[in-house]
Order: sequence, then structure tokens, then C-alpha cells
Amino acid sequence: MNANAIKLDALDKNIQPIVRVIDDWFQNYSLGLVIEANVGRGKIIISGIDLLTDSENRPEARQLTRSLTNYMSSDQFNPAVTLTIEKIQSILRQQ
Repeated sequence: MNANAIKLDALDKNIQPIVRVIDDWFQNYSLGLVIEANVGRGKIIISGIDLLTDSENRPEARQLTRSLTNYMSSDQFNPAVTLTIEKIQSILRQQ
């Protein structure tokens, strides 16, 4: 609920998601719910999870948002993969 998996094959074969989804054996897509990447001169976290809708009644969404924000503020936030803006836009169009 409140989430759409991101097809990682469409982005970069080397991307390792922060949160992985296991697909069924019929399609066997490489999927993720939360990914990180370098983009241009910056860094980004992309979430397939709706963390904003009705968050006051979803403590798990608030906690995940807090955890991701803390991670992004830390020295550990150092994505290994670089994506283009066009690649990111392509996954947004798929949703």
C-alpha cells in the first residue's frame, strides 16, 4: 500500500537500492522502493513510497522520512551510481 516499486534495470545495472523489492518469478524484475544516486553536482534519494499522504496517521511513514533525512545529512550519504536527469524523468513517467 502507498508504494510503487522502481524498475532498477531501466536506470543503471549497478544501482543497489536502499530498500529492495523481490519480484515474482514470472517477471523477475530488479526492483527497489528507495534508491540513491548522484545527479549533476548533487545527490538524490528517490522513494517509490508515498511518505507524505496522511503521514500524521502513518507513524511508519514519518519514521522512514526521519531516517532518510538523517541519512542524507550524514557523511554516509555517498551514492555510488550517477544518474542523468533524463533517466530520473523516465522513471517518473512510468509511475
